[in-house]
Amino acid sequence: MSLGYQVHWPPLVLALFLALLGFWLNQVAVRIPSVDDAGFEHEPDYVVEEFNALAFNEAGKPRHRLMAERMTHYMDDDTTVLEKPMFFSLDQSLPVEVRSQRAQISADGKQVYFLNQVRLTRAGGTGQMPVSLDTEYLHVSPDERIMRTNQFFTLSQGASVITANQLMIDDSKGLMTLSGGVKAVIEQSSQLPQPGNQKNAH
Repeated sequence: MSLGYQVHWPPLVLALFLALLGFWLNQVAVRIPSVDDAGFEHEPDYVVEEFNALAFNEAGKPRHRLMAERMTHYMDDDTTVLEKPMFFSLDQSLPVEVRSQRAQISADGKQVYFLNQVRLTRAGGTGQMPVSLDTEYLHVSPDERIMRTNQFFTLSQGASVITANQLMIDDSKGLMTLSGGVKAVIEQSSQLPQPGNQKNAH
């Protein structure tokens, strides 16, 4: 049985109006850009292609270099995002290089966060083989020469391999701290430290 003649039009029109009003409000809300407390949208204020920055120590000698295919700066939080970044230490006896898919620099420029397919390599020295570190996240403090990650990583040197969930390297003190499910396969001739000699290793 058809109910078409039993419907009251005013409520139907009101319901349709409310539905259209809700749809319109939703569309308006979608168009509103994200704006922070300072009134800035999260939009880049400048972009630099083939970014290349060189930092010097107090003696005026090159300390480290940071490069990227593209650098994008955001005004609202004063952060800088890098695409395909490359970091090189230049004032160490054994140079360190870090590459990843992207990175973010803190507002003060003193912290660099490497993300996605992060690979750190350290050149080999006399009687030492090169060392490589693979992870998905690496926090580097260039001035303090500290590197850390709280995500799973693989540290390799020759046939020796160490894996764990957290790592802190203080290059100025020659200290490496491993923690969280540490596992190791150590080649006798390798220079990689034994897990039992590591601070907080467990």
